[in-house]
Amino acid sequence: MKTIVNISLKTAIIATLFFNCGCDIFYRWVDKPGAEEKDLVGELIPFESNPTVEEIQALLKLYGYSPGKADGIMGPSTREAIAKFQMDQGLEVTRTVDSLTWEKLEYFVKKGLVSAEGLNVRLVQQLLFENGYPLDKIDGKIGPRTTQAIIAFQKKNSLKPDGKIGYKTLQRLAAILP
Repeated sequence: MKTIVNISLKTAIIATLFFNCGCDIFYRWVDKPGAEEKDLVGELIPFESNPTVEEIQALLKLYGYSPGKADGIMGPSTREAIAKFQMDQGLEVTRTVDSLTWEKLEYFVKKGLVSAEGLNVRLVQQLLFENGYPLDKIDGKIGPRTTQAIIAFQKKNSLKPDGKIGYKTLQRLAAILP
């Protein structure tokens, strides 16, 4: 009888804490990755665009992943792209944007190689030129000479020489930043 009273008392205390403290504490206890994503990204309302999600989608697309349309909606394609990105980065695959995933996504933004508009082509051209890759001019446009310089850079750095600037090429470019 004493055990039943103790269990009932514990249940009552937990229920009181839950109702008085709100669902958020319980949610954070049950779904830590989801709670961390909520802190970083904000509230995800179904079928409603979120500017941070749109930024995540744009970065994933730029890095060579397929999040679908950059519409700001955290759908299955975006979740799958996040999972692939996390796997490639050696992160725990949660399919949510936690602080480590966010840090990796934002790395090239902080380095100036990427902005909200996309790739900082002028900086890429400047880095290539300063490191001995011939360019006619630094104009912020990826033309034939810039593509040739990118391919030469990729070959020299044992990357797939496709002339496209994805995550691995950005990593090598970041390494030669002054």
